[in-house]
Amino acid sequence: MGRSCNAMCMSMNTLERLALDFDEADRIRKAMRASGVGVQDLARHLDVNRNTVGNWINGHIQPSVQSLYAIAAVTGVPFQWLKTGTLPLEWLAEGVVRPEGFEPPTF
Repeated sequence: MGRSCNAMCMSMNTLERLALDFDEADRIRKAMRASGVGVQDLARHLDVNRNTVGNWINGHIQPSVQSLYAIAAVTGVPFQWLKTGTLPLEWLAEGVVRPEGFEPPTF
């Protein structure tokens, strides 16, 4: 008959982890989307080929740390978030205005 939610549903912790589990390529794409920076724009700012940017956002190759710093500067997102997926403590404080798409989760 009726199974409990424990047997049929994922726990909220699992859902939270899935929702926040972006790899570096996902985070670069999200940063570009949130800032309105396109592939060609980012390539021009970083003085790389647009295919290189495409390879980064498709997860085929990883950008260097220097390139991640440049991506952070161009898109306005924290380097720490691009590299690790964690936000700096100052971004977690109440009243901080974040770029659209980078609001804290409200589970």
